Amino acid sequence: ILKNYYKSDCDVKRDPELQKWIGDIFEHGFLCRAKSGIPQRFTTVKELVKFATMVIFTGSVQHAAVNSGQFDFGGWMPNLPSSLRCSPPTKKNEATEATILSALPDISTTLKALDMLYLLTRRFSDFVPFGTYPEDHFTEEEPRRLIQIFQERLKKLSEVIKKRNKKLDVPYKYMDPAEVENSVAI
Repeated sequence: ILKNYYKSDCDVKRDPELQKWIGDIFEHGFLCRAKSGIPQRFTTVKELVKFATMVIFTGSVQHAAVNSGQFDFGGWMPNLPSSLRCSPPTKKNEATEATILSALPDISTTLKALDMLYLLTRRFSDFVPFGTYPEDHFTEEEPRRLIQIFQERLKKLSEVIKKRNKKLDVPYKYMDPAEVENSVAI
């Protein structure tokens, strides 16, 4: 899509809105830290595509991979205790059932943590799958064609993941495009 609108590096360099956008991100989001790796301005189409890809991936796929399984894993409190009431053992073979139970959080603390995990990971009614665009922002033929190609690739990838998951005792569905939200929506 970006290559459709930015045909050359000069197009990127000459776009004042684009340069202001990355400048604001560099200044206010990364406090002008050059070591952050965030560019102060875009000079090439390739650089713009890389940055946009990073932003899209982070706000959708990576977020799903990190966030979506939290309740599935942490819903059994010993996997992810929200607090400990005493120090854990420091030597091997010191732990007993009694010391483990005395360290784990009380019921009230556990319920609060489970409520939070549930709210952070549940699918809300306004869920929009990755690659789905309810608003019609692109009216030109080429962007629509590119979006359709992207959606077809996502559908094929989803089918591969679903097929693979059928063979697993514990399916990993968190990066299935059908399960990934278009963007962080909480």
